[in-house]
Order: sequence, then structure tokens, then C-alpha cells
Amino acid sequence: MRWDSRKRIVSVILVISIMIISICNSIISDNEIEQNKTKMYQLGGGGGSIEERCSSITFEDILPYTHAHFDIVVEDDWDSAIVEARAWINGTSVDLLREKLDLYLEELYPSGGDGWISTDEKSAVEAVASECIEYALTRIGMRESSPHRGGVGLDWKNTSWQDNGVIIEEWNLVPSNHADIRECATIGSSSDCVEVPVFPNSERDCNTLIDTSEGVDECRLELWMNATMEIPSINQGEEFTLAFNASNMTNAVLEFTFPNNPDLRIDMWEECEGRDVEFEPSTHEDAPLRGTCIGDGSSTYSFENNGDEGIKFILMPHRSTELWPSGEDIFVDFTTAPIPVNNPPSWSLNAPNDGDWFPSLESGEIIWADWEQISSWFTDEKPISQLVINCSSESGINVYQSTDKSFYATIQFGENAEITCEAIDDSGQSSGIRTWNLGIPISVTSESEILLNPHPIDIDFNEDWPDISLDYVFTQSQNVNSANKESVTINSDASIDIYSSEMIPGLVNLWMSIDGDSIYYTEKIFNLGIIKESSPPVISVSEYGWEMDIWQAQGQFSDPDGENVDFSLSIDGLSAGSISVSGNSWSTPMINFGLWDEGLHEVKVIGCDTSAKCSELVLMVNNSHLFQSDVNPITPVDDSESGSLPGFSAIIAIMSLTIGLIYSNRRD
Repeated sequence: MRWDSRKRIVSVILVISIMIISICNSIISDNEIEQNKTKMYQLGGGGGSIEERCSSITFEDILPYTHAHFDIVVEDDWDSAIVEARAWINGTSVDLLREKLDLYLEELYPSGGDGWISTDEKSAVEAVASECIEYALTRIGMRESSPHRGGVGLDWKNTSWQDNGVIIEEWNLVPSNHADIRECATIGSSSDCVEVPVFPNSERDCNTLIDTSEGVDECRLELWMNATMEIPSINQGEEFTLAFNASNMTNAVLEFTFPNNPDLRIDMWEECEGRDVEFEPSTHEDAPLRGTCIGDGSSTYSFENNGDEGIKFILMPHRSTELWPSGEDIFVDFTTAPIPVNNPPSWSLNAPNDGDWFPSLESGEIIWADWEQISSWFTDEKPISQLVINCSSESGINVYQSTDKSFYATIQFGENAEITCEAIDDSGQSSGIRTWNLGIPISVTSESEILLNPHPIDIDFNEDWPDISLDYVFTQSQNVNSANKESVTINSDASIDIYSSEMIPGLVNLWMSIDGDSIYYTEKIFNLGIIKESSPPVISVSEYGWEMDIWQAQGQFSDPDGENVDFSLSIDGLSAGSISVSGNSWSTPMINFGLWDEGLHEVKVIGCDTSAKCSELVLMVNNSHLFQSDVNPITPVDDSESGSLPGFSAIIAIMSLTIGLIYSNRRD
């Protein structure tokens, strides 16, 4: 074949190859674009089925309203309830809703996500919203038997929407009088299709075109919902708890109608702050103790039992939008049992006994009893949160109760005070007075800021206190390893030695608890400024040698603190590649010293741990033999018995490797 022909064939192959590569790159690029495309999902957001996207949201998340009214009529068999809802959306909220719905329609309609809402699209909006609400949270729980607040293994949200039982309708989603209304621009739209922009013209006041008295307004939208709510846990309705989550609800009215029962009454009502409806713990351990909730008054209620005329319970949650996002649970206990005798409140078994000691492990203004503790000290027919709890002292320590019902006082080491407390109900009945002692039993110090093992801790004892039992352990987190706790009982000044072998470099705190006969348990984590210093890594060389003009070394390393070690390598002060690490072994790359000048060269291996503590290993390598003649071969040197070579920012060892000749001719 002639050379010209060969050239033409090669050229054709090159052109074809370039075309194939271009096509492949184009396909890859298109796939990447498709994968990275931002998807706008239907109601609920996220991926997966509509059930997965809607099962963790509420009616308010789907259709955020300005005001809403819910009629909930419980059937006589208590198995279900008919729910009719009407919601009003006004002002700029309408525009936000239209924008939201337009985005939801992006995957359903060709015109979805185009900034316009059409009459063709509103049917799809109603259908998708109806289906989504079927899987949405009802916010309502109804459970028969003893009053409850949730708890381990007990999910309060036990009601659900009936399958295919939700219908959503709207009015004025596409207002006929809208200033910017137009015929639908999308190909395939129906002949009478019109559409309006998601947002009104910024220069237009949406209330100026039409008098408000006419009741027609492009900035007002109404929604209706008809649904059936299933109730799985009530048979007779003689004793049950209604749980409702009012998180982020404003201007809502829920009117419950229960089957007639002349004896049904409210036993207890509670407004509990803190939990968002979308948060559902796996264990339900966060349930409050019945009667202890402290509400903010954002929700109110009314109750009427008119015998044969029906039973009405009206709930009115109204959390200010300034508080969003925020959580709130409402619990209402219903019963047919007679109203109990109004007995005085009484001290519970959890309450401190008369004469007990309340220890504090810090001075100044402190919380000596929080509400979680206090609420467990009393029992009463009515909520504990409604009791007036009076605590005082004549010692001038400024005892007072905060808005969260916790008690504060100002104390100093060496000062003790007596405190008297009682609980009084709404009838003026008292639990009786108990007197306790409040003070600081010990002061803890450390003479060394560097952690030792064992580490000494000095304890100054307040001699006015009885014997105290101390548990203690060093910790570097909020979690305490109970297996390492040590204990001691003291009644005077003492010094204790605490083992610290498991600490890593960094700040080390002291956890300590106080207990004993007639002593109320308390614990604290002390920051005494103790630091665990890092030790430098230990580096050793086990083997080095030549193969022709190639030199290499290897060895082992360890870090006393268990930190990671990073290596660097230099020859005569210049970076010379990287150190290979496998397990606890290191090795240099294969270095061709035939490329270096004749003479003695410094090979430096540096290992630094995470705390920037470093050790250096210096090897002196003589490559003169590579430039001489008539030499015998060199065998590798095994230095495995030489031991460890630790150090800190210093030369660990200097090894002169004067090697015999291996070549018969001198190199230039």
C-alpha cells in the first residue's frame, strides 16, 4: 500500500474517532444535565410516592390559610367523624399559595411552573390536594381508657383520613375580574381556558379595582374540605383523652360534636409547649407528666353539655406567627366519673423529706429546683401547674420563682440557708410546710493544668454539711462512662487521685455527683482548665539498603495517644516525594541517588500527629560508591533490633551509610 493511501486511511479513522468521542461526550453531558435538573415535586416535597411526601405534613402545610373553621362531628359508634372545613386565604398569602400550587403542577401539566394559574389547572390542584390530605397528619389523637400524654410505646396521633374520603374545592383561585387575566397560552388548552399570573402586578393594589362590600376580590380565596376521619380506639366514649397538636396554627376554630352523654365532662385540660407536629420520636419518651404542663395561653377552649341537645367542645388555637416555628400539644381528658372531692394537695413520694439538704455545685444565682423536679413533688385532683407553690427563706438568699416555675436563689460557698415550701390549691388548701437546707457542700480545684495519671483533685468541704458520697470521673463530652466512675465518702477536706489513661489530647472536664442520706441528688461537669497534652509519635527504622543505584528505607511508627500520623520526606532540605503508610509501617519511595551529586546526603522522615506533635528521623546516605570503580555488591542492612527512635522537633538519629563500590566505571 502506498504511503499516501495509508495517510488517507489514518485520517479517516481519526475523523471517525473524533466524531464518536464527541457523540459520547454529548450523551454523557445530556445525562448529567438530566440528573442535575431541579425537580419540583407535588404537595409535600421530596421524592417517592405521594403517600411518602404527604405523610409527615398537615392540612396547614398543604393549604396555608389566614383563618379556618373545622366542624368535626363524631359518629354515634365512635368509629369515625365527619369533618367539614372552610378556610379563608387573604392578601399576599393568596399570591404565595398560587405560586406554590403552580410549582406543584410542574410535573402534571405542560403549563405547570410557568408563573400562571389557569382554569384548566385548578381541577388538577383540587385532585392532588385531596389525595395528599388523605395521607397527611390529622393533628388529632383520641384514645379511650385512662388519661394519657403519650409515653413509651404510645403514639398520640392515632386518627387518620379515610381512603378516597377527602374532597377539596376552591373559590376564586382564578378570579374572573383579575386585572391581568388572559386566554391560556399553552398549546392544547381548552377553548374557554383563562389564566392569571401567580403574582399580581407590583404597581397594582389588589383591592382597588373592586369594592370590598361586593364580596369578590382577586386577593381572596376560599377553600372547602369534606372528609371522614377514622377513630380506631374508642368504643363507648365514657373515658378518653383528646390530643391535639396546635403547632404553627393561627386563627383556627375546631368545633367537636360528641355523641350525647349527659354525664360527660372535662376532667383536665392542658396546654403543653415545645413539640412540633412534624417531629415524632421513635420511643415517645418525651411525653409530659399529666398535670405538669405550663401553657402560654395561646390556645383556649369552651365546653357545653346540654344533654339531648348535644355536646360541644370548641378548641381555638391561636399561636402568633411571630412564634413560628414552634410546637404545642393540647391534651383534654374527658370522663363520666363523678367530680372528685376537692382535697388539699399532698406531698408525693418523690418529694424531699423535711430537713433534707439541697446541694449546689456552683455559686451565685442558681436554679436549686427546676419545674421537672418540683412538679413531681405534689399530687392533686387538678393540674399541678395550677397550684401556687410558695418557697421562702429568712437568710437573705433571694429565693424566687421564674416564669417557667423553676426556683432560683443566690448562694456562696460556706453559706447555708433554710428554705420553707408549701403548695396551695385554688381553694386555699395547703399541702403543709417542709423545711430544707440549701448550700454549697464542696469546692473543687486542681493545682495542675496539665493532665497527670493519676491526676490529683483537691476538695474543700463545708463543715456544716453531713457526710456526702461523691461519684467522679474525667470526661471529654456530655456523656459519662459509668464503667470508669470512682466513689468516695467525705466529711472533711480531701484530695483524690483520678485515673486518666483513656483521655485523648484536648480539654478534660471533671464529672461529679453528690448524694447521701437526707441529701438531694445533684451532678455537675466542672471545667477546671485541665488539658491532656499530646505526645509525639514514635518512629523507628527497621531496614534500609541499596539495590543497584536505588536506595530505600522502611520502619514502624505509633502514636501514644492513638492519633493519626502524617508523614513527609525531604533530601537535603528539599521535598522528595511521599512516605507510604500501611498499618503501623512506613516506607520511603525508591530513591535513585545516581541522579544526585556525589557525597553525603541528609534524608529526613517527619511524622506529625493530629495535635501537630512531630518526630524526626534523619538518615545520612553516602552515594560516593556510585561514582567509583571495582567494588563489591552491597547487601541490605537489617536494623530491626535497634529499637524505637522517638523525638520532638529534633534529629533522632544520624546514620552514616558508607557503602562499598558496585560499578567498575566512574559516573559523570
